[in-house]
Amino acid sequence: ILYPIRGMYIDAIGRATDRVLITTAYFIPDKEILEALISAARRGVCVKVLIPEYSNHILADWVARPYYGALLREGIEIWLYQHAMVHSKTMTIDGLWSTIGTANIDRLSMRGNHEVNMQFYSSELATRMEEIFANDLSTSRRLTVEEWEGRNLLTRFTEHLLHPFEFMV
Repeated sequence: ILYPIRGMYIDAIGRATDRVLITTAYFIPDKEILEALISAARRGVCVKVLIPEYSNHILADWVARPYYGALLREGIEIWLYQHAMVHSKTMTIDGLWSTIGTANIDRLSMRGNHEVNMQFYSSELATRMEEIFANDLSTSRRLTVEEWEGRNLLTRFTEHLLHPFEFMV
């Protein structure tokens, strides 16, 4: 089955040469999206993902966490939005291409829900989207590898226990 929004994300990340800036409410990447992000980082692309520190869906927060370590170890920046639920679903690539829509980077949005995203090839729009992204980072905190690796045993156990539920959110 062809999932156009998912394909659009994978294709755009695969074409990136300088930067990928993603804002999403729920971030539970499937294998191919995860591989695309890691591949981009290995090519020297600056990849930043902005998500809420605490969303309105606690199970989604917990099942997303096991992906953080692999991303952080590859140099991908994870930014945690503070004080509110960031609910944007946007991505810009290299200051030239953008998408804005309803799809989160999770299995429901990419494979099940009826979502709508528009893509734009416009440096003017991408520049504005990057300005908004930078502003959102000013009310966010960067998750570090050290903080991630220093989480306690109970947290790690809970992540492991809840990870199989990723297909439900």
